[in-house]
Amino acid sequence: MQEHKGGEFFHRPYFLYLKGMRVTPMPAWKHRPALRLLLPFCAGIITQWYAALPLWPIILAAILSCLSLLCHQLLPLRLRFGAVAWQGLSLNGLLIAAGALFCHQADVRNDASWIGAKQQPSSFIAEISTDPIEKANSVKAQARVLRCFHNGHWEEASGAALLYFEKGSAAPQRGQYIQFQDPLQRIRNSGNPGAFDFARWNLFQGVTHQAFVRSYSTLPGKAHHPLDDALASLQQWVLRALRKNIPGKEAQGLAEALLIGYKNDLDQELTATYARTGVVHIIAISGMHLALVYLLLMALTRPFGAPRLRLLRLAIVLGGLWGFSLLAGGGPSVLRSALMFSLLAIGGLLGRKGNSLNSLLLAALLLLLINPFWLWDVGFQLSFTAVGGIILFYRPIYQRYNTHNKLLDFIWKGAAVSLAAQVLTTPLSLYHFHQFPLLFLVANLLAVPLSGVLVYALIALCALSWWPAAAAMLGKACSWMIALLNGWIERVDRVPFALWDGLSINALQTALLYGLIAALSWALLQRRPRAMRWAALSTLLFLTVRGCSFYNANRQQRLIVYQVPKHSTVEIQYGRTLLRRSDATLIPNSSLYNFHLKPAHTLARSVAEAPLPSAFLFAGKVVAQIGLGAEALPDTPVDLLVVARLARPEVATLAGVHSVVLDASVTRRNAARWKQMCAAGGIACHDVQESGAFVWEP
Repeated sequence: MQEHKGGEFFHRPYFLYLKGMRVTPMPAWKHRPALRLLLPFCAGIITQWYAALPLWPIILAAILSCLSLLCHQLLPLRLRFGAVAWQGLSLNGLLIAAGALFCHQADVRNDASWIGAKQQPSSFIAEISTDPIEKANSVKAQARVLRCFHNGHWEEASGAALLYFEKGSAAPQRGQYIQFQDPLQRIRNSGNPGAFDFARWNLFQGVTHQAFVRSYSTLPGKAHHPLDDALASLQQWVLRALRKNIPGKEAQGLAEALLIGYKNDLDQELTATYARTGVVHIIAISGMHLALVYLLLMALTRPFGAPRLRLLRLAIVLGGLWGFSLLAGGGPSVLRSALMFSLLAIGGLLGRKGNSLNSLLLAALLLLLINPFWLWDVGFQLSFTAVGGIILFYRPIYQRYNTHNKLLDFIWKGAAVSLAAQVLTTPLSLYHFHQFPLLFLVANLLAVPLSGVLVYALIALCALSWWPAAAAMLGKACSWMIALLNGWIERVDRVPFALWDGLSINALQTALLYGLIAALSWALLQRRPRAMRWAALSTLLFLTVRGCSFYNANRQQRLIVYQVPKHSTVEIQYGRTLLRRSDATLIPNSSLYNFHLKPAHTLARSVAEAPLPSAFLFAGKVVAQIGLGAEALPDTPVDLLVVARLARPEVATLAGVHSVVLDASVTRRNAARWKQMCAAGGIACHDVQESGAFVWEP
């Protein structure tokens, strides 16, 4: 039997024992050993997160799995091969237990010395672990809590906290030790429907508390972390070089994000524009940037291509890749790229060509060993699905159109890469961002090659920063390219049909979309017509679930008092129609509106909006809002009173009131007085700033 051209024989999902014998199918997962490790490990992580198991059942499951494997190995050879399923179940049980164990250990709340387990400590000693960042009303820094004063003595503590200092005051610097007495509070979510889960996101970073520090004392000494300090110094050097030579704040912010992933100076509206046009991956350090760095390092180390110098070349390439990855923040997407290019470089040294998809799955497994919570990271999910889409679908898409014109071929290759990446990222993008950029191909047509040239230009600028004339010239060139890039993206964004917005799908619909993609891929790429039945079934189930969600949206009734800091917003959702009353600054498409209110409107599938009066009936109850203007209470008893900033705390106001909601605009001093009066009168009181948004569904 002859081997198929290109070694295709060994990569098909089946094999032939001998000519004339029966074809024996081999499952596709047999060719992907990393997948067989990754799936049960992820199952263990997910099980532990949602079940929150204590340590002992996880250890017990691991021990039982090991004993089961040992018993299998002790069987006679004839029986051992007949009990393959036993071995497989035992191995999967061990991997599930391993995933649960890693998740348990990564959760800071399981640490006996966690600050959240201490009962009202009166003082804290912490190490400032990040450079302070100036925000709109404060200065923010992250700190690692080392000790706390508890039960009359100092105790060891673990965990991290977000510390906020008064704007204009001298905030502590990275590495300093400070002592403060301001109470640490758990990080809470806003409670707004559909809002970003800020508390969980911070927990996955190991941060669980926050405090506004009004006074602190600096302790002697300074923490030394050689690698972190070196990377921080290098990052500051790069930032100084870019800020010195590139004119314009907007251009500087984009250059910082594009080169090293530093986003503190990035214009938020510009970021939203990039997201709406489908090119936000350009300013998120990922595979494209690592590919450029890898190609540059391979070119620079070409003189070390001799066999005796290959190890030196490999060390330089790997050092450069991982140094850049850590400089760019060491996020999951950049580490995924670093791992894959490292495997590529090592394979080149050994003269072996690896399996791209298996390498991708292995990289995912290694990253989850480092941090199991990256499984919920959007960047992690999009990075791996994008590369998986390119590996699986780029060649079939590219081969659909052949041209001998080099320019057209170059353009088509770029389009094929974008289309292939979009295949597997689209369901996740719809689930997380509720929008789809219809002109992503057009936007990427110029944005991807131009950003690649720009990255090389920024690297050259930093390398020549010692030569002022050359650095200044390169800075102007970079500024011109950034203006060209931004202008192109903004033009695409202005096209009326550039964005399909307001899409809302749940986790089940997302899974069904992936089922549809898998079935269609199997039917078309593997020429298995029967798979079209599964595609039809996935489509039918998706439309059924989606139809049910629209049916429920048309029947919903909900009253919401939003948690928007220092702002008032009351809203009623009747079916898909909104009735809203809020202060003048919360206008549609403003940054406040898009962050706090738009997710709830997308979740409710809202299509119409109307003003809401200051007093109204909801579910047969009288609701009134005071303190937003010159409102007067109705003559009838009020079932629910919503209090805004301008309302004065007076006992007479509460006459005939059954429940009170203090919105996010009420000052802390007035909120305390309102709550005191409610407690004295036996009236239920909900403080939005403390307890999150008030949501009433009759």
